[in-house]
Amino acid sequence: MAEKVAEKKVAKKAESPAAKRKIEFSNPYIQKTVSLNTTPAQLAFETAFDECAVSMRNLSAVLPTIVKNQSDMMAVNGAVDHLINKVLAELRKEAAQIKKIADDNGIEMGRLSYTNAASVDAKLTCHKAGQYLQIITELDELICLVHSAWFAGFIADDVKSSMERKWRRKAIGVAAEIKSITNRAFKAHNNKGADQENDDDLTLTDGAPATETGAEGSETAASATKPKRTKKAAAAQPAEAVVA
Repeated sequence: MAEKVAEKKVAKKAESPAAKRKIEFSNPYIQKTVSLNTTPAQLAFETAFDECAVSMRNLSAVLPTIVKNQSDMMAVNGAVDHLINKVLAELRKEAAQIKKIADDNGIEMGRLSYTNAASVDAKLTCHKAGQYLQIITELDELICLVHSAWFAGFIADDVKSSMERKWRRKAIGVAAEIKSITNRAFKAHNNKGADQENDDDLTLTDGAPATETGAEGSETAASATKPKRTKKAAAAQPAEAVVA
């Protein structure tokens, strides 16, 4: 008996504080520095980039670990890809139109200097986060073209201001839509798990044969066999990836 007590004491001392410490997820990322000349692009970055990058990482790294239905994942990723490709195509089309009209009218589009151009550090947590950063950099390039055309007298004052607002809101709006898609995807998964849990409860309640254990024993059986899918789904998300 004394020997067993001594062994337990030795084992307890052998447990290091590091073994008890909660291990946080160590996620990969790329730090990229980009220059943004215009206020609309800087506002889009400051307002939306970090939150959008978290949503993108949730879709790329967290959701696939808890959603096993490939069709569901393809639908979610397809919706996000469509949003990104659509706004990039619109930005490029607008830039091409300004360049063409300027060339047709012999307007020289000079390179401008900016009073408060900024270098920003973007933390890319996945490939899709880089795609959203591309939206912001192409927004910056478009607004530079707008300013050049405005300096040349090709764009009126009110049109310049209107275009700045329009494209800034469009870039920020894409981030909001991506966050909404992410939240709905996780909510749908959790609801599906809850529905399955309720179905299992009904099956156990309606279909379980009567036994000598009585009501108390039935409750114990139901508790022991109830799936914990919703809790597992929540635990699968790292602390930084929990969605609102």
